[in-house]
Amino acid sequence: MCHRGGAVSSPRPSKTLDWGQQRPAAGLAAIDQHRFRMRIFARILVVVSAWLAWQPPNQVSAQDLSNFNFDSGRLAATSPFERLNAKPADSSRSFFGFDTPLMTDLLDFQNQQSEKQTWLIESGGDYPDGGLIVGTQLRSSLLVGTTNRRNRFSYLGRFPADFSGRTATDARLLHGNVAFAAHYGSLFHGYFETLFSDVFSFPTFNQGSFQVRQAYIAVGDFNQSPFYLFLGKKNVSFGDFGTLSPFSQAIPWHYFAPLAEGIGAGYSQGGFDFTVTAINGSRGIRVARSAPRGQLSNFAANAAWSQTIDGIGYKLGLGYLHGTIYDTNVADHVNFTISGKQNPAWNANAGLSWGQWDLAAEYTATFNPWLLTGEPVQAYRTEATYRLARAPRPTRLSISWSEGLQGPSGSPFEFNRQLVLGSGVKLNRHALFTAEYVLSAGFAPLIDLTTVSDRSVRQHSCVLGLVLVL
Repeated sequence: MCHRGGAVSSPRPSKTLDWGQQRPAAGLAAIDQHRFRMRIFARILVVVSAWLAWQPPNQVSAQDLSNFNFDSGRLAATSPFERLNAKPADSSRSFFGFDTPLMTDLLDFQNQQSEKQTWLIESGGDYPDGGLIVGTQLRSSLLVGTTNRRNRFSYLGRFPADFSGRTATDARLLHGNVAFAAHYGSLFHGYFETLFSDVFSFPTFNQGSFQVRQAYIAVGDFNQSPFYLFLGKKNVSFGDFGTLSPFSQAIPWHYFAPLAEGIGAGYSQGGFDFTVTAINGSRGIRVARSAPRGQLSNFAANAAWSQTIDGIGYKLGLGYLHGTIYDTNVADHVNFTISGKQNPAWNANAGLSWGQWDLAAEYTATFNPWLLTGEPVQAYRTEATYRLARAPRPTRLSISWSEGLQGPSGSPFEFNRQLVLGSGVKLNRHALFTAEYVLSAGFAPLIDLTTVSDRSVRQHSCVLGLVLVL
């Protein structure tokens, strides 16, 4: 699978016990010790989250907190940092500036990917004579985990080959971003985003060092017309692939969220958004792939509707991606020279916001079986959050269940499953603290799928996160 948005290296060779073989007493004692440590860490996690949530906002202004309430101006938003209500045009803004709400949305790599170009165009209303907005994001994480199968670590937020043995303790800066949103008058807009992602699994560190993650142009002025164009490298408008968890991605994101180069057009008005995108051939990032290279040989379409009726927010979406990596009998989707008969994917997603509750569901599947496994590739998520109304700081509790299916029933590579129990606390208008317990079931990396998979793997993880955005 695409852990952290990249390729999965095969885990280190290990001698594993047969399923029916009894484990030695020393091994059982070690597992009990690890479980004890996990229980202690989980209790600390809960205490820290509760303490932060109920700390009085001494140096945080009321305006800071009101700017980051959980009631989103954009319906049923799934980001832990919800979007503010749309601001009217302000011609008094200086040419150069900062816009934390906008950059929080644009730099969020896992939520509402299909709509970000519309937010870029909307923000141009504040800079009718042109302007440049600069943003940064630092996404840090502390993980403590234990697995029941030696050298098999299935938490999707890390590469499995980063760890060995039965335990994992890991502290790192997962992402460091610098981004620029430019407005060349009211009609032309540009977005440029760099990414540092520290990946240990690759000996050359090429993927983990530094890259331009997105760079595209958008043409549109919603004060004049609901139609717009875009061109460049960006998240493909297909599906939702967000999560209500405060930090960890849901499984559908790992299986199907595409990023690629191409050209597209859209329509956005009255809560309805529709886009079509022509995508360059060859290998994109994660799921998009088509042949031949050097032609616009792939395409995607996406439609989303959102509305508030009697105080209840609704969101519905449908998407289609024509070329995916699930088109050959080879479990290797990083080689751009490999391709087969195109195996399209379709997506349906829904969201509901009612009082303190937010609910979300999403399902994505290929139209045809993957030749490698003889089964269609599927992924879904069901999630819920509850906002604590009386907490001094904006706080949200969440539960997320997601699953990916790609193998025959009973096979070692049938599934990947994930349960996330999380809490997110907004410390101020720039900082989000998160705490999660994650249960990862099954070990089926989508590279070397049929040779290293193990359905019996269970990894228990406690994950602390701190996201800073300016």
